[in-house]
Amino acid sequence: MPSDTVHLLPVTSPASQGAMSRAAGGFLLFAFFWIVAAAAFSGFAGKWGLRDGDPRFGVAAMLEMEAHKPFVYRQLVPDLARRLDAVASDRLKERVAKRFRPDETFAKSQPGTTDSARFRYAIVWYASFLSLLGSLFVLRRILLHFNVSPLAAVLAPTAFALAFPYLQTVGGYFYDTAELLFASLAFLLALRGRLVALAALVLVATLNKETFFFVLPALYPLLRRHQSRRNAWLAVGVLVLFAGLMNVALKAAYLEAFGGALEFHLLANIQAYLSGNPYFRLETTYGLVGPSRAFVGTLAVLGIVLWRAWPLAPRVVRRHLAISALVNLPLFLAFCATGELRNLSTTFTGLVLLVAFLIDREASLRMRMRDSAAAAEDHPAPQETRQA
Repeated sequence: MPSDTVHLLPVTSPASQGAMSRAAGGFLLFAFFWIVAAAAFSGFAGKWGLRDGDPRFGVAAMLEMEAHKPFVYRQLVPDLARRLDAVASDRLKERVAKRFRPDETFAKSQPGTTDSARFRYAIVWYASFLSLLGSLFVLRRILLHFNVSPLAAVLAPTAFALAFPYLQTVGGYFYDTAELLFASLAFLLALRGRLVALAALVLVATLNKETFFFVLPALYPLLRRHQSRRNAWLAVGVLVLFAGLMNVALKAAYLEAFGGALEFHLLANIQAYLSGNPYFRLETTYGLVGPSRAFVGTLAVLGIVLWRAWPLAPRVVRRHLAISALVNLPLFLAFCATGELRNLSTTFTGLVLLVAFLIDREASLRMRMRDSAAAAEDHPAPQETRQA
């Protein structure tokens, strides 16, 4: 073999190297978020299942459209399951029924005995999981829009997702994750001024939960970035009208269902919160005894995040959160069970933003401290000498 033989290595252009790097990074991010969503969803499933066996709001009753009001209104995912069940082949249902066995892992899961029942249960199960997974990517995109560091844009949604089963105290439902996804999507679309897409989203999101129009007023500060004050409020008004009409249509469709459209808890909540009882309750989450209802530790965490991160947030985020709280807190007190923290859902996107701002702030402070310590080591202060 000649000594002057040259072995050529394949050369890739900087553009192709960048594309491969982005693809690899995207895959790793997807894998990481999948693991996070799976862990959080398992926490929910172990704690609540799909509320199996309950005639008021259990998944079987929802799929048969026999649940009580207001739960029966929330038909987006059950309707998807029914439609897919109607078009799926018997062979596909049989294969899904054999492979999908959540009841072997989760004691509260009751997917049914027939292939069709297990197939519909699987659709609801995975739709709920994928909604949580999708919300992580949407929240990350929102955070990057506000120039949050890439690390904080991953860590903040992760922290919130893992904490979500703790917020699903008193109750948790399969449509909670879809509600989170739609609320974060609405925030992102309003942030970008995509009114047509936002209007379409409102109609779909209201099918998931009829109270979605309470999310919409807090979008005003985001729309105001693209519209005049008058046009921004007009857009919010039109969106609320769309959601309201869908709400009326849903209530008309299930007029004969059992139960009432609202559950009034104001007096009971005032008495409970004044008694101090909700602040020291416990329940099992992730298989371990932890906080329940308005546990004092949970309130302390939320209060510290709000106190430390509020000054760091841009004005548009503070206004969004303020409007969310003004709308959500009276409704939470009047119509929600005591300490049912998942019903503070209009504030969740803003809360993730605050967590991200706080992560970046803490990282910045630690970096400054490390740089100061390194500078002190490199340039030690001169020692004073004393003359006798």
